[in-house]
Amino acid sequence: AGIADQVWTHMVRTAPVARALAPAFGAPPERAYALGLLHDVGKLVVIDQAASLRATLRRTPDLPLPFVLDALRALHEPLGALAAMRWGLGVEAARAIGAHVADPLGETLFLAERAELAATRGLALDLGAAWQEGALTGLPERAERALLAHYAPAEAA
Repeated sequence: AGIADQVWTHMVRTAPVARALAPAFGAPPERAYALGLLHDVGKLVVIDQAASLRATLRRTPDLPLPFVLDALRALHEPLGALAAMRWGLGVEAARAIGAHVADPLGETLFLAERAELAATRGLALDLGAAWQEGALTGLPERAERALLAHYAPAEAA
């Protein structure tokens, strides 16, 4: 339950960042927001399956935390993409959720997630490194302005 809460909180925090960044990548802001809410849904699929296993076994399965975290890391993108397709969200949404790169929405999600994780951890986002790691093609100056505008009100409060 704790991991599921963390995942959900992360997705909720990532969505407005994705909306703010969308114009830098030529992505529709409201679509970016919606997919920001769903970008890690594959992690919730894994957690749901673990809960189903617990119900089937009628006991808590002994799954070491490192195994669970590795499974979440390795499987969440493809499972999220499959969920998006099953829910009828379309190929574009599945691609963005499943890869977080390769098109405007995917690139938006990639950078939004990096920015959200950096902010949550109290770290500065190395925009240049993120740009290179994600092979991003949007407008870095516009993304930087969007991030500054998004996080500035929170810092001033």
